[in-house]
Amino acid sequence: MSNQAQSSSGLTRRTLLKAGSAAAGAVALGGCLSSDDGTDSGGADVSKAFSNCWMCSHNCGQEVTVVDGSVVNITGVDGHPRGSAGPGTEGTLCPKGLAQQDKTHDPKRVKEPHIRKDGELQKVSWDEAFEYTADRLVSFADEYGAETFLDATSWAETSIFRTIWRDLYGSPERISRGIHVCAGPTFVTGGMMGVGSNNRVPDYQNSDYIIAWGRNQLNSFAGQFEAKGTLEAIENRGATLVTIDPQHTITAEKSDKWLPIEPRTDGALALAMANVIIEEELYDEDFVENYTYGFDAYREAAADMPPEDAAEITGIPAEDIREVARGFAEAAPRAGISVWTGTAQMGNGWKATQNITALNGLVGNIDRPGGLRLWEYPGTASFGQVCEQDYTNRAEFREPALKKYDEYSDYPVRHIEGIAHNLVPEMVDNGHINGIVVHHDDPLKDGNADEWVEAIEEMALVISIDAYWNGVSRNADIVLPEATSLEKDTLGTGNWSAYPKHKWVTGGKAAVEPQWNTKPDFDILTGIASAMAEKTDNDDWRIFEQWDSHEEFIDDQLSTLDLTLEELSSGEKNYELVEEYDYEKWKDNDNFVFRFDLDQVGSFAQAAEEAGMDTAPEWIPPGTYGDSTSDEYPLEFYDVRSVFFSHGSNQPHERLRDHFAKRNDLNEEDYRGNYLHLNPKDAEPRGIETGDMVQVESESGSGELMAHVTENARPGFVTAEYGFGETSATPDGEGMNTMTLHDKQMDPITGQVDRHIAVDVKPAGGD
Repeated sequence: MSNQAQSSSGLTRRTLLKAGSAAAGAVALGGCLSSDDGTDSGGADVSKAFSNCWMCSHNCGQEVTVVDGSVVNITGVDGHPRGSAGPGTEGTLCPKGLAQQDKTHDPKRVKEPHIRKDGELQKVSWDEAFEYTADRLVSFADEYGAETFLDATSWAETSIFRTIWRDLYGSPERISRGIHVCAGPTFVTGGMMGVGSNNRVPDYQNSDYIIAWGRNQLNSFAGQFEAKGTLEAIENRGATLVTIDPQHTITAEKSDKWLPIEPRTDGALALAMANVIIEEELYDEDFVENYTYGFDAYREAAADMPPEDAAEITGIPAEDIREVARGFAEAAPRAGISVWTGTAQMGNGWKATQNITALNGLVGNIDRPGGLRLWEYPGTASFGQVCEQDYTNRAEFREPALKKYDEYSDYPVRHIEGIAHNLVPEMVDNGHINGIVVHHDDPLKDGNADEWVEAIEEMALVISIDAYWNGVSRNADIVLPEATSLEKDTLGTGNWSAYPKHKWVTGGKAAVEPQWNTKPDFDILTGIASAMAEKTDNDDWRIFEQWDSHEEFIDDQLSTLDLTLEELSSGEKNYELVEEYDYEKWKDNDNFVFRFDLDQVGSFAQAAEEAGMDTAPEWIPPGTYGDSTSDEYPLEFYDVRSVFFSHGSNQPHERLRDHFAKRNDLNEEDYRGNYLHLNPKDAEPRGIETGDMVQVESESGSGELMAHVTENARPGFVTAEYGFGETSATPDGEGMNTMTLHDKQMDPITGQVDRHIAVDVKPAGGD
């Protein structure tokens, strides 16, 4: 078992910097843990292997020690692009990464294929499971149409999911974690404004001024390089760190300045910063004049938001707004904004993100050292490039139901996206979605939970590919038990990382054989394809027969880089820096333009008009879309994430739940669910103390969880970690599924789930 570094919640920024390397600081702050391999083989069969962490899909490198077929130790990989601060620096793992060991040998996993017979899920062989799956898919297509089957697969360690469900089976319906339930406005505005979805990850190490905007990146990161890069910039460059967050997070604790903003007012703050930068002529005039579009409309919007007005809206003093605006502009272009879900998961998230992204164009930090890096992927071969057989793409030209039918004409999102998470239950009621395949996910806790539960029960065919029993797999017709990433050959092809001038790939061969009667996702999908070939007599389904293994398929993907998986994962590391690229690529791109105003984007202009929204940056108050607090529901709730858990795949592990309880000083309690964090000013009038069970109620739902009274929560706002309770993978379902409070609230442009909900809180069992 790995040695684990203890939590450092008592560290101050000063003691952190005195402590030495940024990497060491990241280990302590982010919960990143390193371990020594103290394995004594004692004559046993000992081997080493490499893997990549798929707990949150960000591919931090892992070196795995195996004794007699069991994983006994996992460590990070030094210099790994996602798991370290770069060359010559220690690679570590966060608690989620270390939990891969627990997950692989967890007796609570789904161990056998199951199909539903006579109303009960029963164990069957893989051959029977594949044959039954093919039978049901064929009959489903005949009765309902393959176009009504929803592909809800997520974070796969193989890229062939799309080929199976869209190209071969023929469903145009696809719902995924990224745009729909994670950070739709962040991803989509970046693309429309000209900087791509990478508008969330700056060039940390080379920055002089970093704004963590709605992000707790020292605790909840997309790869440990984020925490380490931020700390490296502080230590090596004396960079300023500013956190804009309603909560006093670990990142806020280590920052030079914390702006405790009122939730959902980020758009006003961003416009006020622009007001200061423009009024004081601190912006990059050359970049704005020569490489942007729509500046006049942006200038007008900013002029309407002086810092004094924004102070009343955001709760942040005008002098603090001016200080941060000046600091950001004067440090530019070595000034980066880290933004992701925090400003996206709210009804007015589109404008918040557009206004924040506009600040980058204003100061000209686009693709410059320390600024907003335009990261690039390596040139691995696509499926079409490596496939030597022709097949008919059955989803091509099929229009998703959201765009096709009049029932959805009141939803502006239909102009931008083919589906919205919260609308799926309505589509089931309308008969436009009749079946679903879910992989490594639980959409029942991602929004509109109660209606989603009913929708799953109504569907004619539910297929679950997962390692755990959860709300979907327990109610599925077919359950196909998936191996963990330590039991698979894997390939990761990342972009943003600790190497800002290099593309990279990472991978590894399976460390151990699949445990119990489980299979890697590649083998599950090719098994379904073979059965479909037999049932349909259609040779299109035989395209995977050209590869004898997933490793062969990966080798074909790597052929463009003259690499093999064996070469990638042998030696002392499991990554390669494969191509170098420079900054300021837009200077050589005649088509590049940074758009402040999106009136040139026809689909958005149409959606914005229907939503009553301008195409240029503007301030849209909370409640314009989504919930508003009231006398009956006076508190604003939103859920958050923790370094200990990620989307359900590691929440069943007792060790992580114990750590989580300890982090909240509640480890003496038997309870191991999520916690409701609330300020003493809201707790005391309600007679609530830390450790009490409380009931949270919204207009559309309610649930129970344990209270954690803390000054770190703002008065008037309450939060809890998401993913627990009803439908979760935790065996006892302890805690609360936060989305049982939720209805259809969403960003009208992307359909991103709006997780800000008006609630009230009272002691469980009555007043």
